[in-house]
Amino acid sequence: MPPASALSGWTLISLRPRHRHDAVRRAAAAQGARVLAISPYALLALDPGTSLESALRCPIRIASSPAAVAFASAQTPLHGNWLAIGEATAKALRNAGADTVQSTEPQNAEGLLALPILSDCRDRHIGLITAPDGRGELERVLPERGAHLHIAHVYRRQPLKLPVSVHRRLQALAQNTAVLVSSRAAFAELWRQLDASERANISRTLCIVSSVRLLEYLQGLGIQQVRCAAGTRPAMMLAALHQAIAANECEG
Repeated sequence: MPPASALSGWTLISLRPRHRHDAVRRAAAAQGARVLAISPYALLALDPGTSLESALRCPIRIASSPAAVAFASAQTPLHGNWLAIGEATAKALRNAGADTVQSTEPQNAEGLLALPILSDCRDRHIGLITAPDGRGELERVLPERGAHLHIAHVYRRQPLKLPVSVHRRLQALAQNTAVLVSSRAAFAELWRQLDASERANISRTLCIVSSVRLLEYLQGLGIQQVRCAAGTRPAMMLAALHQAIAANECEG
């Protein structure tokens, strides 16, 4: 484990939803880093109607995030066998009453889609608990593989206007700053609200992403320094940051 001062002097930009930065703050504080919490959106409950019942009746059930578990379990108990994107989602499912939960490495949609049970989905009914405009890879790939996909949208993302204080901070980013990106929707909403100079600053800032798809997305926007972590957990993203720092020091 890195020493407590391993990231001393670093500022980590967290793009988690409103009121959901605590895990990043704990991980950063343990290594001496500061956190600039920027929430491009808040999470709000949706009424899924009968779609949640339909998804839960499927023999294969997938939860896309801890938030999906929280909002679904607030409406009905979650029993049975589940697949989870990431260990945090798996933990949330176990706490909600799931009988068995399987997650994967890497802890993202690509890792889940590599499971043998999802390799051939012809005529299989699969329930997906998620949000609109969430992890589109599952919604795209599973039907292509022949699955009958039953989607329950149990929450939604409400965009939030960035405060003036955030714009000021983004106009004067320090050198030892890294952006932690675990959601395309979050980064896209941030990017939409930035002016040209703020975008230029972000484009020169080290970004740690949680999947190859996010890496490709940021590179397509012109982000110059992007490194891929093994998953969305803060510890994984900080591990990728350490590797990026070490590689830069070696190059220097």
